[in-house]
Amino acid sequence: MKTNITKIGAALLAIGLCLASPAAFAQTTTTVTTSNGAFTEYVPNSQTVVVKTETNSAPLRYTVTKQTTIVDEAGAPVAIERISPGSQLAVDYSGSGERLVASRIVVRKPVAVTAPVTTTVPVTTTAPAVSEKQTTTTTTTTTAPLTREEKHAVKEARKERKEAMKEEIERKKDALEKAKDKLEDDDD
Repeated sequence: MKTNITKIGAALLAIGLCLASPAAFAQTTTTVTTSNGAFTEYVPNSQTVVVKTETNSAPLRYTVTKQTTIVDEAGAPVAIERISPGSQLAVDYSGSGERLVASRIVVRKPVAVTAPVTTTVPVTTTAPAVSEKQTTTTTTTTTAPLTREEKHAVKEARKERKEAMKEEIERKKDALEKAKDKLEDDDD
């Protein structure tokens, strides 16, 4: 009888483990979606990036966490504060509705817009007429805010220019004083 109870207990335990196993080892899957659009703003207090997409009339708000990676197309890290409005982004995110959590943001390089270069070339023919050919080129450059080192370098350059201007003014004052003294000596 003791052996039967042990066998029944072991069988019940095995059945219980089999029934509990799928729940214990169940895996959850997270769907990651990629959205493309133009960077609108970053809201630091709420850690939110706002992106205007072509497919959605309202801008989308993505929550940025410590796990969110922000890189350029080459994979180099980018500080979120350095992204300028209008920059094209590819945002990998999970969630839906109002709760979109960005897992990766790729900042795309701006595309330079060029037009033809303007040049004027006179052409002389056997007739007394002159024709001109004109073309135009325009290049658009996107600028980013200065870094701390760049700001310091600009400040130092201004300081040096200011000092040089003061020295030049002093030299001119001295030259005027000498010329004035010479005129006074010649009058005497």
